[in-house]
Parts: sequence; C-alpha cells; structure tokens
Amino acid sequence: MTEDPKRHAALRWSWLLVGWLLVGLVVWGCLAPAPPDLEFGLQLPQFDKLEHGGAYLLMVAWFAAALPGRGWLLFLVLAFAVLGGLIEILQYMTGWRDGDWWDWAADCAGIVLAVGYPTRWLSNLHQRYLTIHVPAR
Repeated sequence: MTEDPKRHAALRWSWLLVGWLLVGLVVWGCLAPAPPDLEFGLQLPQFDKLEHGGAYLLMVAWFAAALPGRGWLLFLVLAFAVLGGLIEILQYMTGWRDGDWWDWAADCAGIVLAVGYPTRWLSNLHQRYLTIHVPAR
C-alpha cells in the first residue's frame, strides 16, 4: 500500500494541532485566577512543581516528536524555557497568582528531562501514527 502525501500532511498537522491545544491548556491553567486542582484534595507539598515539570516535559517531547532534528530541539528547549519564564512574570504582573521562580525551575527541569527518553518514545509513537494505513473505500 502506498502512502498518500496529503494524508501524511494532514496527520502531521493534526499532531501539531493537539500540541498547540496542549500549550493553550497549560497557559490557561497557569494564568487563570484560580488554578485547576489536580491534587484532588490530597494537599501534597510542592505538588505544583511536579505539575509544572510534567507539563513542560510533555509539551517539549510532543513537539520534538513532530519536529525532529537537533535544530528544532534546541529551538523548542529555548522557546519553552522562555514561555515558562514569561508565564511567571505575567502571574506576578496580574496579581491573580504568585509568580514563583521555583515554578520556572520546575518547568526547566521538565524541559531537560524531555530531551531524553520521552522525546524518543513520542517520536516513535508519532512515526507509527503517521504510518497508519486506512483501506481505501
């Protein structure tokens, strides 16, 4: 079965769209006056640092899977580090939330961790996603 270039492009764009939706969700969650409660009432100390690290790990790995290459990876690392810093500045400026540089450090830790295994794993998943063949009707 031959691969359809239009379908391949549509699948790639759909992967990127999901990534941008993820970025929007994270930005909304970080800038909303009341953050979403992902602790489910457990009151775990410093749990927000885990949320920050995990969110940035997922975002960087997701986009790195769709945009392979060292150049893109360096761009993604820098862009998401800047995004994390800007969000903390905006939180401080709006006064709705406390800007916390430790949150930004957690963002950066997630970014660094994403460069390893998660990016390779999601890249493999992305390649399988792009090679799905649906029989013609």
